[in-house]
Amino acid sequence: MIALGAMSGTSTDGVDVAAIQVNSKTSAMRFVGATSLEFPPKLRQTLLMLQQLPPQFDSHSDPLSVMLEARHELTLLYAQCARQLLAELGLEASDVQVLGAHGQTLRHRPELGYTYQMLDGALLANSVGIHVANDFRSADVALAGQGAPLVPAFHQAWLNGKGIHDRTAVLNLGGFSNLTVLNGAVQPLTGGDCGPANCLMDMWAQRMFQIPMDIDGEIASMGNPSLDLLNCFWQHPFFSQEWPKSTGRDAFNLQWFDSCLAKTDRNLPAEDVMATLLTLTVKSIQASLPPGVEQVFVCGGGAKNSTLVSQLRFDCAPVDFLPIENLGLPTQAVEAAAFAWLAQQRVVGLPGNCPSVTGARKAAVLGALYLAG
Repeated sequence: MIALGAMSGTSTDGVDVAAIQVNSKTSAMRFVGATSLEFPPKLRQTLLMLQQLPPQFDSHSDPLSVMLEARHELTLLYAQCARQLLAELGLEASDVQVLGAHGQTLRHRPELGYTYQMLDGALLANSVGIHVANDFRSADVALAGQGAPLVPAFHQAWLNGKGIHDRTAVLNLGGFSNLTVLNGAVQPLTGGDCGPANCLMDMWAQRMFQIPMDIDGEIASMGNPSLDLLNCFWQHPFFSQEWPKSTGRDAFNLQWFDSCLAKTDRNLPAEDVMATLLTLTVKSIQASLPPGVEQVFVCGGGAKNSTLVSQLRFDCAPVDFLPIENLGLPTQAVEAAAFAWLAQQRVVGLPGNCPSVTGARKAAVLGALYLAG
């Protein structure tokens, strides 16, 4: 069977759609293809605003209408990206069994019993002509889990299919970083979120340099990390928690960031702040990486940041950091491929979460299913 997966992450830069083929008898997987679409600037601005605490609505706007209109536009962009991939692969909608769609996370507070990924599953199913599975996190949260990260179960399935079973981790460098740790057949899979990655560096690049991101870490490489600012960042309670844990823009928001700047040196050069944010990312990953791991396969947008990856190699030596492409997956397509796999699990009635990672009481079939009309 062929399944599609669609993902828009906490970096809030666009939509990725990937296709995988799954053998229904052996569960063997094959990557088929992927494509991406950037968010139109106005939609991106709205999505980032909706993730703020509190959102800064125009005084004349209706907040609920703003959110619902953004959901409609976001869903249609998901549909456009899915149709684009079908065309690139020469496939018809009828060739695909299911489309797994993550949606855009606006709030993630599992400790309060909720998580919300914005998307209109019914509209997406009928726009593309493919059954859609979405809202994957809610079932795990209902079982007292974190609801995230959900990709580790896919990482394990993919790596096991390549003959890799232990002493290996997968590091996703998205808006936030998360780790999947394979411990062999005897011990359960472990993993969780590490902390902010691209989201704060992107925010600083936009604020101070009027560019979308620090491409290849060039700005960070010109600065010197501030120990005072790094220590202030490190006081965030998230870093002292043990797995299972997950986080997002709810916890690492602009108010928190600006308060740390205000408590330290407001006159820090912008390059030094960027270098400090990169160091924070590395420090949080190093602190999360358990002993015994020998190799880490890196994916996500941050995998393209050679300054970041080089610092990881230096600080985490002798652990070897390798591109996920070595395992037959393009770095930008990994999370989308994971949601294709999760959707396939939903269709066949198999669990998609990993309780040892999320802390849920038990394994569960994830996602709400919307049938194409």
